[in-house]
Amino acid sequence: MTKLNLCSSVLKMVFQDQITEEIEIMTENFRKVQNESEEIILNMLKRNINKPHISAWIYRMSSLVKYSKNNLLHKKIKELNKLSDKVYLYDFLRNKYKEIINTSSFSDDTDTKRFAFLPYGGGKQKHKTIQQSILSSKLLKNPKQFKSYYEPFLGGFGSAYNSQPLLIENGIENIYLSDINPSLVNAYKQVQKNPKQVQRHLASFELNYYRTHNKFYPTTKEEGKELFEKLHKEFTNLETKKIMNPKRASIFLYLIHNTQGGMLSFNMDNQTNKFTFCYCQNKLKQIPLIINKVEIYNKIFNLGNIKFSIKKYETVLNKIKNDSTALVLFDPPYVNYEEISTSKDFLSCKYNYGINDFNHRKLLNKIKDSKYSFIYYNNHNPHLENFAKDENYNYVKKDVIYKNGTVGKKCAEILMFKDRVGKEIKTVNFTNFKQIEIKQAS
Repeated sequence: MTKLNLCSSVLKMVFQDQITEEIEIMTENFRKVQNESEEIILNMLKRNINKPHISAWIYRMSSLVKYSKNNLLHKKIKELNKLSDKVYLYDFLRNKYKEIINTSSFSDDTDTKRFAFLPYGGGKQKHKTIQQSILSSKLLKNPKQFKSYYEPFLGGFGSAYNSQPLLIENGIENIYLSDINPSLVNAYKQVQKNPKQVQRHLASFELNYYRTHNKFYPTTKEEGKELFEKLHKEFTNLETKKIMNPKRASIFLYLIHNTQGGMLSFNMDNQTNKFTFCYCQNKLKQIPLIINKVEIYNKIFNLGNIKFSIKKYETVLNKIKNDSTALVLFDPPYVNYEEISTSKDFLSCKYNYGINDFNHRKLLNKIKDSKYSFIYYNNHNPHLENFAKDENYNYVKKDVIYKNGTVGKKCAEILMFKDRVGKEIKTVNFTNFKQIEIKQAS
């Protein structure tokens, strides 16, 4: 087995590459230790609550410590806390340059829901195994052939996350990720280039709330909705003025973490997003988690040469139409899942993100008339399966479950792919499938 096949996690790559002081990972009783350290820091934070800039950095440190399993770090905090004056602890906590990268506190195999950068509708974290299998086959068959990787429907970064370790291991460092949603792309860019500023703004939401309400976050549905709507109004103002900055990114991250299933509605005409508040007490307490994800994903976004951009997919595909060294992954808005459908249905989107009547045939024709290799995701639909057969594309059908509340609906997705460089063996996996209703496991 090659090194390429063995490398399946970009999270492990960050852990291996991170340059920090000595780490002693706790495997037992770490939650108790984490809570004790958090309490120490919160006491220091409350004493400095009226110093906005300093309190923001102390809050950031508190968020990172809250998830840290580094026993040496926790020992240091306790030692500094025992000193008669609090100067040393204060200086330690307000250090905005200190890196605490809690890769050991997350798993991208079993913790995908919590660890995904965005709780984005249609995320592909659970497709990692099959996507990496297809991708690794392409890369191993054609070493040094592919020089660049593109995703013109970036969405929640799940597909790019799955691909990234294999791309890096194979020497493909030029990764071009694009989307038409300016706020989405701004969030990626700011986390990549200005992570500390994004964290500082995230911290300010709870610090400002504490100064007004004497608690760090809302504790009722009414309070949560009030804060959500206040931030949403501020966010819309930034979108309308086309201001691309860390604050816009931080509010975007907060709002999408407090919606149902990460679903947003993007208005193509005025380039704004609408979020609907979904009450969950745990979601209202997620800012420390988001700050941790900003810290880790900043490292992930700087592995290789990742370039985020706001572009229509047509612009991207027109540029690389004749580029046989390009590898492209497509994750467009999905068609309706139906075993029997009409041609008109083929133009519709099950999850439309505000995009109505996305022309799937137009996209497929562009793919057909190109020279790049590709992987393509969508709901299973007879039109897609027939298209794959007609064009002699490889495809796999995969059972999935879409959940909404306590009831899930079992459907099937299709992964269509083609290697236009090397010689392929046709592999088709048929699934006999009937739509059924299932109960969510308790």
